[in-house]
Amino acid sequence: FIIGVCQFIIGASACIWYFDVAGDTQGEGTVGKALKWAFRYHLGSIAFGSFLIAVCQMMRFLFEYYRKKIGTANQDLKVVKVLTCLTRYLLWLMDKCVKFISKTAYIQIALQNTWFFKSAWNGFALVIKNAHRFGAAASIGNIFMFTGMLAIMSVNGLIGYLFLTNFTFIEVVSPIPPVVAICVISGSTASGSTSSFSCNFC
Repeated sequence: FIIGVCQFIIGASACIWYFDVAGDTQGEGTVGKALKWAFRYHLGSIAFGSFLIAVCQMMRFLFEYYRKKIGTANQDLKVVKVLTCLTRYLLWLMDKCVKFISKTAYIQIALQNTWFFKSAWNGFALVIKNAHRFGAAASIGNIFMFTGMLAIMSVNGLIGYLFLTNFTFIEVVSPIPPVVAICVISGSTASGSTSSFSCNFC
């Protein structure tokens, strides 16, 4: 639900800025207006979208639980292994599709002020009509996000290395393991924060 609210606020802020940037406000106060829209008008639609995602994730969780039970009982049956792998993949695909459709529905809700199902259908139809444009934007966005993540990791790793090697009050045998840890933590944090601004909102 919190992720859905954040996605709606980012999408609504972009929509408000796009349409208000040439007006008297020059696009100011877009995040505040998006927060007002989210909590005053569209909280039910966001909650419904997050409920659908939660149902899909619960189905995957229950399937994984029963898969482990079946796997211990039928370890030698190849048909069971193939069917469980296929079901696992289909549930994963359904989860990804519901997340993507919910994200596009939030953007359509902000654009057209419609309810969740109509917004989801409009967003799905828009993606199908402009699949090549969305694919190109997503590819370019992924390249930029990966480059940004590498830049953040490199800068933080370099700062950590300089800090560990230039200050005498810190004694380390080798600065490499702490620098690797800094890079891993920086990369995971950067990946999580930049994924909020992925090009699915374009």
